Amino acid sequence: MLKQKKIKNLYSIPYFMSLILSIETSTGVCSVALHDTGKLIAHTTLVSSRSHAEFLMVIIDDLLKISQYEQKALEAVAISHGPGSYTGLRIGAAVAKGLCYGLGIPLIAIDALEAMAYEMSFWIDAETLLCPAIDARRSAIYTLITNKNRVIKRPTHIALLDSEEYRASLPNEPLVFFGDGVVKCKQFLMERTNIRFVEGVLPSAIQIGYLAFPKFQEQCWEAIANYEPCYLSQFQEK
Repeated sequence: MLKQKKIKNLYSIPYFMSLILSIETSTGVCSVALHDTGKLIAHTTLVSSRSHAEFLMVIIDDLLKISQYEQKALEAVAISHGPGSYTGLRIGAAVAKGLCYGLGIPLIAIDALEAMAYEMSFWIDAETLLCPAIDARRSAIYTLITNKNRVIKRPTHIALLDSEEYRASLPNEPLVFFGDGVVKCKQFLMERTNIRFVEGVLPSAIQIGYLAFPKFQEQCWEAIANYEPCYLSQFQEK
């Protein structure tokens, strides 16, 4: 069994040297971002079906080159923990683990739904609850419920939109659903007057990087050898 390389001693790293590469592959969108001390330096998004395996490393190399950094300058890699596409998450995790192992740097995992909610939290009022929705095929979505301050009201789960029990369980407070599962949500929830729908919001490496920096500071990272993304449901080929 291969031994994991020793992680760099972060206490010896100056505060301003917090270069984090973030990877988001939980949907059909392949997104990569670079942050320094929690501030965005550069990002790239590729919207192309089944492109992750072919282009992810190319995007990472190009992003570093454009930003004038080498891989050895990275202090951590942040990965979208899922839920989402089995294939996309598996590819993203494999690339992230390879970089972390090879460079001897930490791996940080961020819930994709929480990252989506973080992005939307700046655009809602204090009374509205956030329901990020990632398509989980058929009548299902991956979702959670959180408030503007990122207090989780209902943790990450699979919701069956055609289930009367699920629909009845939704809070009566104002809700906003957003993500690539929104079109599906509209079919089952349109009659609820307390629910709004926002299209065009997808998980992004930008938000993954923002949420990763506090975890980097707290040294809250994953065991690289044993890390697995949050798939939630068993993989099924289309």
